Amino acid sequence: MKPAKTNREIIAPENWSELPMGDCLAMEIQHKLDEWCPFMFGYHLIKLGTLSSQLSCAASTIRHQCAIASEGAALGIIADVSELPIRSGSVDACLLAHTLDFSKDPHQILREIERVLTPDGWIIISGFNPYSLIGLGKLLPSLRHRIPWSARMFSPERVLDWLHLLGFEIVHLEGFSYSSLKRRGKFIAGKEKPARRCGYRFASSYMLAARKRTIPLTRIQEVAWLKRPVMLGGMARLKRNEDI
Repeated sequence: MKPAKTNREIIAPENWSELPMGDCLAMEIQHKLDEWCPFMFGYHLIKLGTLSSQLSCAASTIRHQCAIASEGAALGIIADVSELPIRSGSVDACLLAHTLDFSKDPHQILREIERVLTPDGWIIISGFNPYSLIGLGKLLPSLRHRIPWSARMFSPERVLDWLHLLGFEIVHLEGFSYSSLKRRGKFIAGKEKPARRCGYRFASSYMLAARKRTIPLTRIQEVAWLKRPVMLGGMARLKRNEDI
Protein backbone atom coordinates (compact mmCIF):
# COMPACT_ATOMS: atom_id res chain seq x y z
CA MET A 1 0.00 0.00 0.00
CA LYS A 2 1.38 3.38 -1.01
CA PRO A 3 1.84 6.01 1.71
CA ALA A 4 -0.88 8.60 1.98
CA LYS A 5 1.51 11.56 1.97
CA THR A 6 3.37 12.45 -1.19
CA ASN A 7 5.65 15.22 -2.40
CA ARG A 8 4.85 14.94 -6.11
CA GLU A 9 2.95 17.69 -7.83
CA ILE A 10 -0.78 17.04 -8.13
CA ILE A 11 -2.94 18.98 -10.55
CA ALA A 12 -6.49 19.34 -9.31
CA PRO A 13 -9.40 20.26 -11.60
CA GLU A 14 -10.81 23.75 -11.20
CA ASN A 15 -14.34 22.75 -12.18
CA TRP A 16 -16.41 19.65 -12.89
CA SER A 17 -16.31 20.17 -16.65
CA GLU A 18 -12.60 19.25 -16.67
CA LEU A 19 -13.57 15.68 -15.74
CA PRO A 20 -14.90 13.30 -18.40
CA MET A 21 -18.65 13.13 -17.80
CA GLY A 22 -17.96 15.52 -14.94
CA ASP A 23 -21.32 17.25 -15.20
CA CYS A 24 -23.11 13.91 -14.77
CA LEU A 25 -20.90 13.04 -11.81
CA ALA A 26 -21.61 16.40 -10.18
CA MET A 27 -25.35 15.88 -10.67
CA GLU A 28 -25.19 12.48 -8.94
CA ILE A 29 -23.27 13.92 -6.00
CA GLN A 30 -25.66 16.85 -5.80
CA HIS A 31 -28.63 14.49 -5.72
CA LYS A 32 -27.13 12.60 -2.78
CA LEU A 33 -26.27 15.85 -1.00
CA ASP A 34 -29.91 16.91 -1.26
CA GLU A 35 -30.80 13.71 0.61
CA TRP A 36 -28.27 14.16 3.45
CA CYS A 37 -28.12 17.92 3.93
CA PRO A 38 -31.48 18.06 5.81
CA PHE A 39 -29.88 15.95 8.56
CA MET A 40 -27.16 18.56 9.21
CA PHE A 41 -27.92 21.28 11.74
CA GLY A 42 -25.90 24.09 13.24
CA TYR A 43 -24.48 27.47 12.37
CA HIS A 44 -21.44 26.99 10.12
CA LEU A 45 -20.74 24.72 7.12
CA ILE A 46 -17.51 24.69 5.11
CA LYS A 47 -16.77 23.25 1.67
CA LEU A 48 -13.15 22.29 1.08
CA GLY A 49 -11.77 22.37 -2.46
CA THR A 50 -12.87 23.98 -5.69
CA LEU A 51 -15.11 21.06 -6.68
CA SER A 52 -16.89 21.20 -3.33
CA SER A 53 -17.45 24.95 -3.69
CA GLN A 54 -19.49 24.36 -6.87
CA LEU A 55 -22.00 22.09 -5.12
CA SER A 56 -25.04 23.34 -3.24
CA CYS A 57 -25.94 22.55 0.36
CA ALA A 58 -29.08 24.68 0.29
CA ALA A 59 -31.14 21.72 1.55
CA SER A 60 -29.43 22.11 4.93
CA THR A 61 -30.76 24.47 7.58
CA ILE A 62 -27.20 25.74 8.10
CA ARG A 63 -27.28 29.20 6.57
CA HIS A 64 -23.68 30.29 6.94
CA GLN A 65 -21.80 28.28 4.32
CA CYS A 66 -18.24 29.06 3.26
CA ALA A 67 -16.05 27.60 0.49
CA ILE A 68 -12.33 27.26 1.16
CA ALA A 69 -9.59 26.52 -1.38
CA SER A 70 -6.13 27.75 -2.31
CA GLU A 71 -7.47 29.18 -5.59
CA GLY A 72 -10.69 29.47 -7.52
CA ALA A 73 -13.79 31.61 -7.92
CA ALA A 74 -16.63 32.24 -5.46
CA LEU A 75 -14.51 31.37 -2.42
CA GLY A 76 -15.20 32.69 1.04
CA ILE A 77 -11.66 32.00 2.30
CA ILE A 78 -8.51 31.54 0.22
CA ALA A 79 -6.29 29.18 2.20
CA ASP A 80 -4.61 25.79 2.17
CA VAL A 81 -7.22 23.18 3.12
CA SER A 82 -4.61 21.33 5.17
CA GLU A 83 -4.09 24.40 7.40
CA LEU A 84 -7.52 25.87 8.04
CA PRO A 85 -7.58 29.38 9.54
CA ILE A 86 -10.61 28.46 11.64
CA ARG A 87 -11.06 28.25 15.40
CA SER A 88 -11.19 24.76 16.87
CA GLY A 89 -14.63 23.28 17.52
CA SER A 90 -16.52 25.98 15.62
CA VAL A 91 -17.78 24.21 12.46
CA ASP A 92 -20.90 22.04 12.36
CA ALA A 93 -20.48 20.35 8.96
CA CYS A 94 -17.85 19.88 6.28
CA LEU A 95 -18.02 18.77 2.64
CA LEU A 96 -15.13 17.20 0.72
CA ALA A 97 -16.12 16.40 -2.85
CA HIS A 98 -13.13 14.46 -4.26
CA THR A 99 -10.84 16.71 -2.24
CA LEU A 100 -8.75 13.83 -0.83
CA ASP A 101 -8.18 12.45 -4.34
CA PHE A 102 -6.20 15.55 -5.31
CA SER A 103 -4.39 16.23 -2.03
CA LYS A 104 -0.77 15.66 -1.06
CA ASP A 105 -1.54 14.83 2.57
CA PRO A 106 -5.11 13.53 3.14
CA HIS A 107 -4.25 12.63 6.75
CA GLN A 108 -3.54 16.26 7.58
CA ILE A 109 -6.77 17.43 5.95
CA LEU A 110 -8.82 15.00 8.02
CA ARG A 111 -6.96 15.99 11.18
CA GLU A 112 -7.77 19.63 10.51
CA ILE A 113 -11.42 18.79 9.97
CA GLU A 114 -11.53 16.84 13.22
CA ARG A 115 -10.03 19.87 14.96
CA VAL A 116 -12.51 22.45 13.66
CA LEU A 117 -15.65 20.30 13.91
CA THR A 118 -17.93 20.56 16.91
CA PRO A 119 -18.88 17.39 18.82
CA ASP A 120 -21.38 15.44 16.69
CA GLY A 121 -20.36 17.55 13.69
CA TRP A 122 -20.88 16.10 10.21
CA ILE A 123 -18.40 15.28 7.47
CA ILE A 124 -19.43 14.19 3.97
CA ILE A 125 -16.76 12.79 1.64
CA SER A 126 -16.91 11.64 -1.97
CA GLY A 127 -14.04 10.09 -3.89
CA PHE A 128 -12.90 7.80 -6.68
CA ASN A 129 -12.58 4.10 -5.96
CA PRO A 130 -9.30 2.55 -7.22
CA TYR A 131 -10.95 -0.91 -7.37
CA SER A 132 -13.36 -0.01 -10.15
CA LEU A 133 -13.57 0.57 -13.89
CA ILE A 134 -12.16 4.05 -13.46
CA GLY A 135 -9.34 2.67 -11.32
CA LEU A 136 -8.30 0.33 -14.11
CA GLY A 137 -7.50 3.39 -16.22
CA LYS A 138 -4.51 4.13 -13.97
CA LEU A 139 -2.87 1.02 -15.41
CA LEU A 140 -2.90 2.47 -18.92
CA PRO A 141 0.08 4.72 -19.75
CA SER A 142 -2.10 6.83 -22.04
CA LEU A 143 -4.50 7.73 -19.19
CA ARG A 144 -2.53 7.70 -15.93
CA HIS A 145 -1.36 11.32 -16.40
CA ARG A 146 -4.78 12.68 -17.32
CA ILE A 147 -7.58 13.82 -15.03
CA PRO A 148 -9.26 11.97 -13.32
CA TRP A 149 -6.95 8.98 -13.70
CA SER A 150 -4.10 11.07 -12.31
CA ALA A 151 -6.04 11.32 -9.03
CA ARG A 152 -4.68 9.39 -6.06
CA MET A 153 -7.92 7.41 -5.52
CA PHE A 154 -8.06 6.12 -1.95
CA SER A 155 -10.36 3.15 -1.38
CA PRO A 156 -13.46 3.58 0.83
CA GLU A 157 -12.06 1.06 3.34
CA ARG A 158 -8.87 3.07 3.73
CA VAL A 159 -10.75 6.33 4.30
CA LEU A 160 -12.96 4.55 6.83
CA ASP A 161 -9.87 3.44 8.77
CA TRP A 162 -8.60 7.02 8.89
CA LEU A 163 -11.92 8.29 10.17
CA HIS A 164 -12.19 5.57 12.82
CA LEU A 165 -8.75 6.50 14.15
CA LEU A 166 -9.91 10.11 14.49
CA GLY A 167 -12.99 9.07 16.44
CA PHE A 168 -15.64 9.41 13.73
CA GLU A 169 -18.73 7.25 13.57
CA ILE A 170 -19.67 6.16 10.04
CA VAL A 171 -23.33 6.84 9.42
CA HIS A 172 -23.66 5.98 5.72
CA LEU A 173 -21.58 4.61 2.85
CA GLU A 174 -22.70 3.95 -0.71
CA GLY A 175 -21.24 3.62 -4.18
CA PHE A 176 -22.46 5.10 -7.45
CA SER A 177 -21.38 5.87 -11.01
CA TYR A 178 -20.37 2.37 -12.15
CA SER A 179 -18.51 3.53 -15.26
CA SER A 180 -15.02 4.34 -16.46
CA LEU A 181 -16.00 8.00 -17.13
CA LYS A 182 -14.93 7.48 -20.73
CA ARG A 183 -17.32 7.57 -23.65
CA ARG A 184 -20.14 5.19 -22.94
CA GLY A 185 -20.68 2.24 -25.21
CA LYS A 186 -22.12 -1.25 -25.28
CA PHE A 187 -18.99 -2.74 -23.71
CA ILE A 188 -18.97 -0.31 -20.78
CA ALA A 189 -22.72 -0.60 -20.27
CA GLY A 190 -22.41 -4.40 -20.13
CA LYS A 191 -19.77 -4.17 -17.41
CA GLU A 192 -21.83 -1.83 -15.21
CA LYS A 193 -24.63 -4.31 -14.46
CA PRO A 194 -22.48 -6.97 -12.73
CA ALA A 195 -20.52 -4.23 -10.92
CA ARG A 196 -23.71 -2.84 -9.37
CA ARG A 197 -24.44 -6.21 -7.76
CA CYS A 198 -21.24 -5.90 -5.71
CA GLY A 199 -22.30 -2.67 -4.01
CA TYR A 200 -19.87 0.14 -3.25
CA ARG A 201 -16.74 -2.06 -3.46
CA PHE A 202 -16.53 -1.81 -7.25
CA ALA A 203 -18.33 1.51 -7.76
CA SER A 204 -16.34 4.16 -9.59
CA SER A 205 -17.27 6.76 -6.97
CA TYR A 206 -18.44 6.57 -3.37
CA MET A 207 -19.93 8.88 -0.79
CA LEU A 208 -19.84 8.52 2.97
CA ALA A 209 -21.31 10.47 5.85
CA ALA A 210 -19.76 10.42 9.33
CA ARG A 211 -20.11 12.24 12.64
CA LYS A 212 -17.46 13.30 15.11
CA ARG A 213 -17.93 11.49 18.40
CA THR A 214 -16.17 12.57 21.58
CA ILE A 215 -15.89 10.79 24.92
CA PRO A 216 -16.13 13.17 27.90
CA LEU A 217 -13.01 13.16 30.04
CA THR A 218 -14.81 14.52 33.13
CA ARG A 219 -15.30 11.80 35.69
CA ILE A 220 -18.91 11.08 36.47
CA GLN A 221 -19.60 11.94 40.10
CA GLU A 222 -20.79 9.03 42.20
CA VAL A 223 -24.10 9.34 43.95
CA ALA A 224 -23.58 10.08 47.64
CA TRP A 225 -25.52 7.10 48.93
CA LEU A 226 -23.42 4.72 46.81
CA LYS A 227 -20.35 5.72 48.82
CA ARG A 228 -21.91 4.54 52.08
CA PRO A 229 -20.96 1.03 53.17
CA VAL A 230 -23.72 -1.52 52.91
CA MET A 231 -22.98 -3.02 56.33
CA LEU A 232 -21.34 -1.55 59.38
CA GLY A 233 -19.15 -3.42 61.81
CA GLY A 234 -21.01 -4.76 64.81
CA MET A 235 -24.39 -4.83 63.12
CA ALA A 236 -24.70 -8.60 63.52
CA ARG A 237 -23.67 -10.56 66.64
CA LEU A 238 -24.43 -13.93 68.12
CA LYS A 239 -26.56 -14.11 71.20
CA ARG A 240 -24.94 -15.65 74.28
CA ASN A 241 -26.72 -18.20 76.40
CA GLU A 242 -27.15 -15.78 79.26
CA ASP A 243 -28.98 -13.37 76.96
CA ILE A 244 -31.66 -15.99 76.26
